[in-house]
Amino acid sequence: MSISVSDELQLFAQEIQSFLSPNILQTLARDVGFVQRTSKYQAKDLVALCVWMNQNVAKTSLTQLCICLEASTEVKS
Repeated sequence: MSISVSDELQLFAQEIQSFLSPNILQTLARDVGFVQRTSKYQAKDLVALCVWMNQNVAKTSLTQLCICLEASTEVKS
C-alpha cells in the first residue's frame, strides 16, 4: 500500500507539531536571526501559515496570506 504525498506531508506536519512548541519555535527563530525584533506576528505564525494552515506560500499572494493569518490569530496587520 502506497501513501500519497499529501498524506505523507500531513504526517510530517504532525510530527513537527509534536516536537516544536510555540516557545521553542520563538527561541529558535531568535537564535538563528530570523526574528530580530518584537512584532505582532511571531515565528510560530509563519510555521502555522506554511505547515498547519496548508497554505501554498509560493503561489499565494501576500495579501491572501495575511488575511488567512489574521483570521487564525486575530492579529490585525
